[in-house]
Formats: sequence, structure tokens, C-alpha cells
Amino acid sequence: MSEDFGWLGEQQVNALIKRFETMLKAGMQYFFDVDEFEAIIEYYFETNDIKMTGQAIEQALLQHPSHNSFKIAEARVLTFEKKYDKALELLGHIELIEPANDEIYLSKGEIYSLISKHALAIEEYKKSIPYSEHPEDIYANIAFEYENLNDYPGTIKYLKMALDIKPDSENLIHEIAFFFEITGREEEAIVFFDEFLEKNPYSKVAWFNLGIFYNTLELYEKAIEAYEYTLAIDESFSSAYFNIANSYSGLNMFKTAIKYYVETFNFEAPEAITYYYIGESYENMDDLESAMENFNRAIELDERMAEAWAGKGRLLVKQDQSKMAIKYYLQAIQHMPMNEEFKYDLAIIYLKSSRFEEAEKLFEEIVDHDPHFIEAWINFSVCKSLSDGLDKAIKVIQQALEKNQEEASLWYRLAAYFYKSSQVQLAYFYIEKALKQDFEKHEELIDYLPDLLADTRFVELLGIFKDAH
Repeated sequence: MSEDFGWLGEQQVNALIKRFETMLKAGMQYFFDVDEFEAIIEYYFETNDIKMTGQAIEQALLQHPSHNSFKIAEARVLTFEKKYDKALELLGHIELIEPANDEIYLSKGEIYSLISKHALAIEEYKKSIPYSEHPEDIYANIAFEYENLNDYPGTIKYLKMALDIKPDSENLIHEIAFFFEITGREEEAIVFFDEFLEKNPYSKVAWFNLGIFYNTLELYEKAIEAYEYTLAIDESFSSAYFNIANSYSGLNMFKTAIKYYVETFNFEAPEAITYYYIGESYENMDDLESAMENFNRAIELDERMAEAWAGKGRLLVKQDQSKMAIKYYLQAIQHMPMNEEFKYDLAIIYLKSSRFEEAEKLFEEIVDHDPHFIEAWINFSVCKSLSDGLDKAIKVIQQALEKNQEEASLWYRLAAYFYKSSQVQLAYFYIEKALKQDFEKHEELIDYLPDLLADTRFVELLGIFKDAH
């Protein structure tokens, strides 16, 4: 039995339950004091035996009619049965009699939360704070309601208040970090954790989260320093080794990254994702054999590891074995069908292999799901130009521009297709438009259409915009 009844051990609770049920069967009245009834009621409630909970409350009120904790328990049962109005009405009556009882406001707050009246829930929780022995729990509840209102600054505010009271709560630290992360407030998070660590320098979880935010901002050296403080406090903190490895990878120090990835195996069972990152590090060092070995290890641990299947595909492409790479990309997509990057890589292989129909299908899937994937649009148009001609390619780019008006790359490509289809005047109209939007990207136009450099009009136009730029 996992329930914790405070002053009672498991054997004592079992004895109480046996005695209570014997009383019911015998149709007699045995005396139980208030604490014993509370333990019996809590036992039945925690085991989801609502019928017996109700009988225990009924007997408790018979013996202790003036004790409001049993009426609050009755309101909890009504809440469980989704009889919210009745529960609130009962709690309202109790509040008139005993307004300093925090359980009343907590129960009302819970009901309002369940019926999505989060502002009212916050009101009730706030009423309970002056009477609560554990206000940090109330602040956490209030934070949860602000989360339901999508008021993340409010959420963070009350989580901070909870943490002020209970600075050793790792859960609260992780929660605060989570809300800083989802609101994109990395700099503010760093300031918060720096201040928190001045008062609580031995909080390994705070150091760890500080490292995460430095890493997010690509301040890898500072991230590594924060993770090292985590490990100075707890050398078995395996996630810190893993994150240090990620930071070293961000610094392109792949050999050191591998060392830290491997270090995690001293403190936890090897995981597929770790082998994948080791493989990726070897790939970045052009040690393709070791990379393949680690991608294979990842798949041995988890055959659904899509990233490792795609990794094997990438390695084969680098070794000019694109035909063999296709089956690994198909495996990756099977395990992660919404991953656009895997589909894009496979579509490029099909395009380069002149398998236009298969490439087009994938490019179309990608841009349907993510209309802002510019490289996919451009290569989709290339595919169309090779299979169906420039008119079809132009239509693809025009479709792309419907949702990406600010993307100069698309205007340059549209201009290129018009130029190649001998619609020179129209091509120059779009070249000028693109040059105004982003001069630097004209290199993309030249890469695709180097013959333009032999066109005097283009060279002069480029000179005018270069001077203006």
C-alpha cells in the first residue's frame, strides 16, 4: 500500500479498515475518533472506492456531527461524482461556519479548475494562503491555473514565489525552466538562475538548467561551465555529461564531445540517442566507418530510431551509394512520417537520380505540410522544370510566393525561369524586385544561371544596386 496516512502505519490502517467493515456488517456502532475516521475516509478515497468513502463519511458525521473536515470530504466525493454545484453549495455553507479553514478554499479552487473557471480557482486558492501550513503548494496551484489561462508570466511569477519558500524543490526549478523555455525568455532565465544560485550555490538542478539556457543561446563555453558545476555537486548526474557533450559538439570539438557521451554509460544504461549523437560526431569528423558503427548500435537498441536510419542514409550518400541510401531513408520516414527533413533528403536523392515522379510526390508533401520550406519549393520547381518544362516550374514558384512574399530566393528563381524561357523583360522585372529585397542573395541567381554574367544589362544592374547597397 502506497498511501501515506502520516501518524498511522500500514498495519494500523488495515486494522482500522477491518474494524470499520466489521462494524458495518454487524450493523453496530463502534467508536472511532476524528483522526481514525479521517484515515478511513482517506483510505477509501485513495483506493477509488467511492461507495465505501460515502459510508465512512456518513458514519463519521453520525459520531462527530460538528466536525467540518467530514463535510469537506463529502464535497470531495460530490466533486468526484461531477456534482460540482452541490459540492460548491456545501463548501459555501462550511465557509460561513469556519472561514479560516484552508481546505474549504482548496476544494473550491479544485472544482473551479475542473470546470475551467480558472480565474475563480485563483481567487479561492489565494484565500487559502493565510491559513495554509504549506503556502508553496498553493502558489504552485495558482501557477497551474495561470498556465491554463495561457498567462505564462503569471505562471512563472507564482512558481518563483513557491520556490522562494522551498528552494530545494527540483520539480519547481524544472517547472520554472520549462516556462522560460516555451516563452522564449532565455536571457531572463539566465538572470533568474544566476540570482537563484547566488543564494543556493549547491543546487545541481539550477546549474543544469542554467547550462541549458546558455546552450540554447549558443554560449557553449558558459554552458559547459554550468554543467561542470552540476557535476562538481553530483558526479553521477548523467544528463550533465550528455549536455556537456552537446555543447562541445556546438563548438565543433567532436572528439571531446564523444568522450562525454561515452561517460554517460558509466552512470546509466546506454541509450539509442546517445549512440546516435556519437555517430553524428564521428560523421562530422569524416570518420564514416565509426559513424556507421554507432548508428547501427543505436538501431540495435531501438529499431524505431528514425534519426539513426536517416544517419545511415546520409553516410551512404556521402559514399556515392545513393541507391542503397534510399531504403534507409524510407525506414526513417516509416518511423517518423512527419519529419520533413528526411523526406527532403530522400526527394533530393530521387531528383538527382532522375526519378522525378517520386521526387515531386515528396516535395509536394513537404510544402503542403510546411509552406515556408523554401529549399523544398525551389527543388520542387527544379524537378518540374526537368520533367514538365519551365512553365510548370514557374507555376510552382508562383504558388510558393503566395505564402512567402518576403523570400528573395523565390523571386530570383522566378526571374531565372522567365529568363530561360526567353521572357527577358519579365525576368528583369523580377530581378530588380529581388535585388531591392535582398541584394546578397543574387549569388543564388548566378549559381543557377551563370550565363547572366555575360549579359551586359545584368552586370550594369548589379553595379547600380551594389553601389546603392
